[in-house]
Amino acid sequence: MRESKSKRKRSPKSAYDRGLDLLARRMHFAAEMRTKLARRDYPEEEVDGAIERLAADGYLNEREAARMLVRSLKRRGYGRRRLELDLRRRGAEETAAAAALEQVGDEDELERAGSVAARWRRAHPGRNVPSLARHLERRGFTPRTIGAVLFDSADEAVDQGASRGSGEAAGKTAGMRGHSSC
Repeated sequence: MRESKSKRKRSPKSAYDRGLDLLARRMHFAAEMRTKLARRDYPEEEVDGAIERLAADGYLNEREAARMLVRSLKRRGYGRRRLELDLRRRGAEETAAAAALEQVGDEDELERAGSVAARWRRAHPGRNVPSLARHLERRGFTPRTIGAVLFDSADEAVDQGASRGSGEAAGKTAGMRGHSSC
């Protein structure tokens, strides 16, 4: 008679093997890996050895993990402040985080914020400018970038309104003249 799978004793995976499983899903920082392995009750010495070995074998790479996280968050429309916060929250090494953030230029940031703002305006046509500013702030854009996006779009709206308004005003004036002469 065979034992059922639930009653059969399996040898637990080593911290190294568990680390490989975690890395198969997504890139991790060493600090994240340390936390996750410790939560699974691996002894501290085994966790330290697993992290050293994963790094030596090229599976745990702080710079690559930081670069990929920044690229992913940029693609999803987040600003520099959010990128910095996520890198810090996940425990990226300072040098790896700094190198990854070098990819974020001011023009790129402004373009991304403009794209996020345009998408938000299409989804919320009746909402006001302060709501958009709060949305951009939650996405991690700096006040300077938010101001540039809001004032540029306000200037465009004024320019469009002025060009439309002058024609409408002229038409209304002509219509009133025509109406009063009757």
